[in-house]
Amino acid sequence: MKALVAKILIALCLFSFTPLKELVKIPVLFVHYYHHIQESPGMTIAQFFDMHYMHAIVFDEDYEQDMQLPFKVVDFASLPVFVIQEIKAIDLINSLTSFILENKLNTSYRFNLSDAKLDGIFHPPRLA
Repeated sequence: MKALVAKILIALCLFSFTPLKELVKIPVLFVHYYHHIQESPGMTIAQFFDMHYMHAIVFDEDYEQDMQLPFKVVDFASLPVFVIQEIKAIDLINSLTSFILENKLNTSYRFNLSDAKLDGIFHPPRLA
């Protein structure tokens, strides 16, 4: 029972928050292709997809039906973002950066003020 509920919840999530909800519109694609076949009997499926998906949006007499096709207008506003953290990759990056920093950077650099007038300004705070 738990597996069935889990599968239903995963399906609801996929069809609600991802572009997979466009798959529900596939019957509309077949009906629209059937209408195009009736208008021009020599049209292939490749020509149909080229006409509807490979070119810019054409404002013609069947514009409303074209916009109902799957993946014609996809809303990514509710697309969830998953962040997966791989521990091994982070350890590798940390070890490489520490190796590069220890062996390549000059850490013996000392900051000395050359102007004697500016040397008097930089002191820790004192009580008067």
